[in-house]
Amino acid sequence: MVKALQYKRFGQPEVLELVDLPTLEPKADEVSIKVSHVGLNPMDWAIMGHPEVAPNFGVKLPQTFAYDFAGQIDQIGAEVTDFKVGDRVFGTTMKGAATEQLIASTKEPGLYHTPDFIENDVASTLAVAGLTAAVAL
Repeated sequence: MVKALQYKRFGQPEVLELVDLPTLEPKADEVSIKVSHVGLNPMDWAIMGHPEVAPNFGVKLPQTFAYDFAGQIDQIGAEVTDFKVGDRVFGTTMKGAATEQLIASTKEPGLYHTPDFIENDVASTLAVAGLTAAVAL
């Protein structure tokens, strides 16, 4: 089992609960990430606090909180070639990032190698902010 921070109803921070989820095995094109850091963005609170916003992001309850993360790959699927066990990574996922284990597809955007000169606490804040800046430009 792994711990995750989830909400089962929309609202303010008091709706967040620490729950146990089953440990998952990555599929052929996926990696398992041991999450060490979670970044917070205004959208995290906006989605959790406004049920009318959630469908725009594909959010269904229960939902694991937060979307940006950093960590280290601890398992890879049989078809994964761009990542290896031990790689430090960061990214964003609508599955929710506030969990001890995150499964991410390597065929979808949102997972990146963390450069050696960036610590995980900083890397966990980059994905949504960076993608927002890229879209704005």
